[in-house]
Amino acid sequence: MRLLRLTSDLPDVGPDPVLVAALDGWTDAGSAGTSAAERLIDQFEGTELGAFDPDALYDYRDRRPVVEIDQGLLGVPRWPELHVDVVTPPAGPTLIIVGGAEPDLRWRTVAEDLVELTEVLDIRRYVGLGSVPGPIPHTRPVQLISTSSDPDLLDRFGRPHEQVVVPASCQVALEASFRTAGLTTLGLWARLPHYVATDYPAASKALLERFSAYTGTPVDTSDLDAAIEDQREQLDEAAAASDEITEHVRGLESMYDAVVEAERLERLEPGDGRLADLTAEQVPSGEEIAAEVERFLRGRAD
Repeated sequence: MRLLRLTSDLPDVGPDPVLVAALDGWTDAGSAGTSAAERLIDQFEGTELGAFDPDALYDYRDRRPVVEIDQGLLGVPRWPELHVDVVTPPAGPTLIIVGGAEPDLRWRTVAEDLVELTEVLDIRRYVGLGSVPGPIPHTRPVQLISTSSDPDLLDRFGRPHEQVVVPASCQVALEASFRTAGLTTLGLWARLPHYVATDYPAASKALLERFSAYTGTPVDTSDLDAAIEDQREQLDEAAAASDEITEHVRGLESMYDAVVEAERLERLEPGDGRLADLTAEQVPSGEEIAAEVERFLRGRAD
């Protein structure tokens, strides 16, 4: 391994260990994926297995280290890092969790090192935890979609309806590399309101619940409920204070409900084209959604 430096001996991971990844960046909206991964490490007292050489991965002019200055006294810089932890839950498989700051450089080398690690530890499954902003209202449940090398997993955990071409994050590129290497891959992606610029605990909870359903990991998310309720109340108050925001949220609710209903009918009568029959008024095109997002954000900036 060229960049990954192991800081402890390779563990006995038991049968069917699972590689997990959650990196910050544009596919970590609301810090949902990274928060979910950190909860797994904290809840089950994970231990560090290794870390990547940060000097090889980061442009420090773009992602500068953070230094605390206390009345003129400099603290120790906190450098961006990409680390690998081992988590052994009381039930379910051992988890090898890759987390931290999305690298600026050497993505393919990172992927090669991680593929080599999967070969050494006989890891055959991968799960990614991430999140993206979308035309989703905060008044509805978090919507989850998936990417996978297995069509059955796509049907089970939520297959995106559209075909899109987007700039890849490092996490997406890693998943593609793991698929090419022969792992069974599952990327879990929470879609959360594009107008929420802070952490979104409801998305982290949704990711962990879906992760638990797949791996059998007994994750406790009950302590997130209070934060979820508080944020919902704050967003409701913000919406109520502006007719424009209220109208915007209602429009998102109509789109969300139309898609949910079409999906329900599609499950009852597979192949009847209900999803394809949705009108542009019910589910606008990507260009229309982007224009609406830009309009809304411009209005808030003003």
